[in-house]
Amino acid sequence: MKNLNKYKNWLIFILIYLLIYLPGLNGPFLFDDFANLNKLGDFNGIRNLDTFFKYLASGIAGPTGRPISLLSFLVNATNWPADPFPFKLTNVLLHGLNGFFLFLLCRILSLSLNAQPKKAATIALVATSFWLLHPFFVSTVLYVVQRMAMLSTFFSIAGLWLYCKGRLLIPVDIKRGYSYMSLGIGLGTLLALLSKENGILLPLLAACVELCIFRHPSNQATPLNRYWAFVFLLLPSLLVLGYLLYVINPYTFSHPFGNRNFTLPERLLTESRIVTGYLYNLLIPKMSYPGILNENIQLSKNLWEPIQTLYSVVFILLLPVVALFLRRQLPYVSLAILFFLAGHLLESTTIGLELYFEHRNYLPAIFLFMPVGQLFVSADSKLIKAFVILMLFVSALFTQQLSKLWGNELELTLYWAKQNPDSARAQRTAAMALEQAGQASAALNMLTHAKQTIPDNLDIYWHWLILKCHQTPISAVEFNEILHASEHLIFDSRHFNILQATVETMLTGECQGLDTENALNFLDVLMKNPGLKSNPRLQFQLHHLKGIVYSRSHRPKQAFTEFETVLSLMGNVEHGLVQIGILASQGYFKEALLHLQSIENILAQKTVTNTALMNAKPDYQAEIKQIKQNMLDDLAKTANTAPKN
Repeated sequence: MKNLNKYKNWLIFILIYLLIYLPGLNGPFLFDDFANLNKLGDFNGIRNLDTFFKYLASGIAGPTGRPISLLSFLVNATNWPADPFPFKLTNVLLHGLNGFFLFLLCRILSLSLNAQPKKAATIALVATSFWLLHPFFVSTVLYVVQRMAMLSTFFSIAGLWLYCKGRLLIPVDIKRGYSYMSLGIGLGTLLALLSKENGILLPLLAACVELCIFRHPSNQATPLNRYWAFVFLLLPSLLVLGYLLYVINPYTFSHPFGNRNFTLPERLLTESRIVTGYLYNLLIPKMSYPGILNENIQLSKNLWEPIQTLYSVVFILLLPVVALFLRRQLPYVSLAILFFLAGHLLESTTIGLELYFEHRNYLPAIFLFMPVGQLFVSADSKLIKAFVILMLFVSALFTQQLSKLWGNELELTLYWAKQNPDSARAQRTAAMALEQAGQASAALNMLTHAKQTIPDNLDIYWHWLILKCHQTPISAVEFNEILHASEHLIFDSRHFNILQATVETMLTGECQGLDTENALNFLDVLMKNPGLKSNPRLQFQLHHLKGIVYSRSHRPKQAFTEFETVLSLMGNVEHGLVQIGILASQGYFKEALLHLQSIENILAQKTVTNTALMNAKPDYQAEIKQIKQNMLDDLAKTANTAPKN
C-alpha cells in the first residue's frame, strides 16, 4: 500500500504536468520550424533507405547537421506539410523525460554529499519541479524545432547521471565505475553533439560537477585517475576554450560579423547584460518574457553605454569568484553558478550568433534550483517551506497560462508584437497572423504603425507594400517612399525572401498601381544600396530577379543577359539550371539553350571556382544532356506549329 501511494503521487504529478502543457499542443509551427521540418518533404517523403539517408544528411541548423534531432522528427511525420500536434506532444513528453533524469541526477548528487535518502529525494524533487514547471521554458518546449536543444540536454543529463553513478562505484568496482563514466562522457557527448552543437560542453559541465560535488570536503570519493581525467574532462574542455579563441577574427574588433550588426566587443558586452537578464528571469518567474522575437536588443557600445553594462560585467566576473569562494560552505550554490556560466560558454561568447534566445538556458539552468531544494529540507521555518511551495505553484500557474497563449497563434503573435514593439519580426509575424485570420486591414494598420516606430527596417516597408497594393492602389508618393527606403536602408542576404515576394507581387497583376516596369525600377534603385554595391553575392540576387521580371514580361534577350550576369558572378550550376527552367517555362528555348551552353562551359573548365565545385554533381552531364534534348524537341515542335507565310 505504501508503494502504491508513492506511485499514486508520481502519477498525480505527471497528470498535473501534462494538464499544464495541454493547451499549448494546439499551437502552430513557427519560424525555424518550417526551415528545418520541410526537409521531411524534400524527397517526396521518407519512403525508403535512400530517402532516409538523404533526409538525415540534409540538416542545415548547424555544422553537424544535427542528424539525431532530424531522426527524432520522423517519430511524428515522414512527409511535409504535417500536423504540429504530435510534434509538440513529443516535445512535452521529452521535457518530462528530461525532468525524470534530472531528478535522478540531483538525487545522486545529494547522496554524494551525504544527504539522507529521503532528504536527497526531496531536494531533487524540489529542484526538478522548479526547472520542469518554469514558465521561462515554455518557449523551448512548445517551439518544435527546439527539440534539438531538448535532445542535447537529455543526452547531457543522462551522461552526467552515468558519470555520477560510475563515480560512486569506483571504490567498490573500479572497472565498472570507469566504464560507466567513460560511457556517460564519451557517448553522451557524441549523442548530445549530434543533437545540437553545445553538447560538446558536456566534459566541461562534468568538470564543474566534479569540482563542486566530488571534491567537496564532505565527500570521501576516491580521487580520479589523472590520465582518465585528462582525456575525458580536461582535454575536451581545453579544446572548446581553444576553439572559442581560434574563431576570434581581429576584423570583428572594429567591424560587424559578416551577417550581424554588432562587433565582437559589442557582443561580449551586450551578452553580459543578456546573461544577467536570463538569471533574473529564471530566479523570478513571470508571466511575460520577450519570447523568440527579440532581435532588436540595444547594443552595449562600451561599459557606460548603457550604464547597465558596467554593472552586468562586474556581476558576471564576480559570479565565478563567489562560486569558488562558497564551494566548501554552499556546494549547491557553487555548482549552480559554475554550471550555468559554463553552459553559456559556447553561445554567449566569441561566436557571432544572434544575441538572445531563451532556449539557451534550458541546459545551463538544470542545477539552478538545487539550493532552493536544500533550503526547503534544511529550514526549520514553516514560513520558508510555505514560500517555496507557493513559488512553485505560481511557476506552474504562469506556465499553464503561457502554454494556453502558445496554443493560439493569433493571440501569441499579437502578444509578442506588444512585448517587442521595436522588433520587426514581431510586428510582421503579428501582421501575417492577422492576415491569415481574415483581418487584412488590421494587418495593414499594424505595419503602417511599424513603419513609423521602426523606420530603419526594409522588411517592414516591403511587407507593407505587399499588403497595401492588394487592398488599395499604391500612389506615386507611396512608391517613392519605398524606393527611397530601398536605396538607403541596410540590405543583406536575410532580406532576399521578402524581396522576392515583393517582386512577385508586382508581377501578379493583383498589385494595384504597380506593374513590371515598377518592379524593374524598384530593382534598379535597390542596386544602388550601399549593402549591394561591393558585394557580388548580393548583387546576383537582384540580377536573378530582374531576369525573372524580363522573362515574365516577354523580353527574353534581356532575361538571358541578366541570367548570364548571375552565372558570371557566381559560377553556380544550380542557379543556372533554375534559370533555364524559367526561360523554358515561358517558351524561350533558344535563350535557354544558349544559357545551357554557358553552364557546359563552366563544367568543362579545367579550373573552376570553388562555388562551382561545391555545387557540381557527378550526374550533371547526363542531366544537362537530357535537358538539352527536351528543349530541342520542344523547339522543333514550336517551329512545326508556327504559322507559315
